[in-house]
Amino acid sequence: MASTDDLKLYDAKSVHISLDGRVLTRFQTGDMISIQQKEANITTEVDAQGEASVAINNNKLADATINMSGNSSDIAFLNDLANSHKCVPFVCDSDLEKITAAQAFVSKPAPVAFGKDTPKRAYTIELLSMITEVK
Repeated sequence: MASTDDLKLYDAKSVHISLDGRVLTRFQTGDMISIQQKEANITTEVDAQGEASVAINNNKLADATINMSGNSSDIAFLNDLANSHKCVPFVCDSDLEKITAAQAFVSKPAPVAFGKDTPKRAYTIELLSMITEVK
């Protein structure tokens, strides 16, 4: 059994997400961010006789979806990044892990909808050469 000394506590307030050095604030309810590498690190093939081949896939492209509240002051900043096509550094840092990319782009402005509740804006960030560090 693991000791309580090994237990790491998660606190959403310890998560800091930044683009171009600006720390983003005011997220929508639920997940603030989700990040996924586009392809597997290893690719496999099997020939007609059942012999496997394995290759290292060096593609480290990833997508990050940042879920902002529609009343966040960072909406204008993210839209400006999307419209300018500016390449910026990306950092998502918490007490548990750190995910970085020296080069990232906001792919497009978030879809827009208005209704009864606070609007939600989900931005897709294209990460070039994502690096994950577990703390």
